[in-house]
Amino acid sequence: MQQKILIVGGSHSEIPLVRAAKALGFYVITTGNQPQGLAHRESDEYRPVDYADREAVCRLAEELEIDHICFGAHDLSMISTVYTAQKLGLGSFDTLETTLLLHHKDRFKRFAASHRLATPAAKDFSSEEKALEYASARPLPFVVKPVDLGGGKGIRIVRRHEEAGEAIREAFRFSKTGNIVIEAYFEGSLHSFSTFIVDRKIVFSHADDEYPCRDNPYGVCTSTAPATDFEAVEKKLREETERVAQLLGLEDGLLHLQYLQNGEDIAVVEFTRRMPGDMYNVPVERLTGFPYAENVVRSCCGMPIRVPSVRPKEKYVSRHCIVSRDRGKRFETDAKLETYIFDRCIWGDAQNMDKQGILFLEYGTFGEMRRMTSAIDTLIRLKD
Repeated sequence: MQQKILIVGGSHSEIPLVRAAKALGFYVITTGNQPQGLAHRESDEYRPVDYADREAVCRLAEELEIDHICFGAHDLSMISTVYTAQKLGLGSFDTLETTLLLHHKDRFKRFAASHRLATPAAKDFSSEEKALEYASARPLPFVVKPVDLGGGKGIRIVRRHEEAGEAIREAFRFSKTGNIVIEAYFEGSLHSFSTFIVDRKIVFSHADDEYPCRDNPYGVCTSTAPATDFEAVEKKLREETERVAQLLGLEDGLLHLQYLQNGEDIAVVEFTRRMPGDMYNVPVERLTGFPYAENVVRSCCGMPIRVPSVRPKEKYVSRHCIVSRDRGKRFETDAKLETYIFDRCIWGDAQNMDKQGILFLEYGTFGEMRRMTSAIDTLIRLKD
């Protein structure tokens, strides 16, 4: 009898997980409170439940009598997945306590400080008044963030003390738990370091450069790989990642982090064990041949990580999210750009969001990739 897997999410970001689970032979059920999500179109069944409600996800899993459960590309999906897995004895996951520590910035910052991890010093607050008092005496600049959301939501760099009040109020508005952090500012370029661990050791890694969205300086819309000057920080990143895995006793599977780099210095922004969003796996798999999405599913099901023995030749790849508030309009890509596109996922207004598609590109040289990336927003035009 075909085994059933519940994927906790259903946006475009979960499409790779749905496809990987189907290729592994599972009957795939997706969930979430957004019926227009693109992954629901590819799953075998869609059941509408808000994945922020862990009890509701658990009840759904019991009702469906699922064999496996897999997180999606959202922190709340991760937390509900682990909660459900623990309740029902499914899969191979970290404890709920560990999951909350990694995915709530206040808990992670306290853990990082106690173990002297390479991450900016921070203080967490549940009171707007106390946060304002603390911010008024802090040296500038500093960063204000909600503890429990990704995608750059509610984040602000404060460069003048007069800006602190608005930044703090905004962070509290975005936080579902009513908690924020104020952290030291680290000047550097943004990158991701994505790994899979087995027995708390890295068996696969990938690093890229990340660039902000045109209308959201705290959200990532473009990534390019290989990462710039990665050799200068690779040893530190590997050591830091494996130390976190050892300290927390992490289960086998994905361990992804964002970091800031300034020369040979790094500052870890965050660790996560959820699937990175916006079909992050597509350029990774193109570049390395590593079955990224498949291994996320495999690890959730307690199956061994599959690591190919041979990597393909070096390539230069990028991913670019098309973002526009002019929903419903079609896009036109310049002929210069078309020659580099090896895949795309365009949905326009179908998901009722400003993000309307993703382009995946491959280049002949690193310099060519850098030049095209710097001009990419001018090479994509809205059609009237």
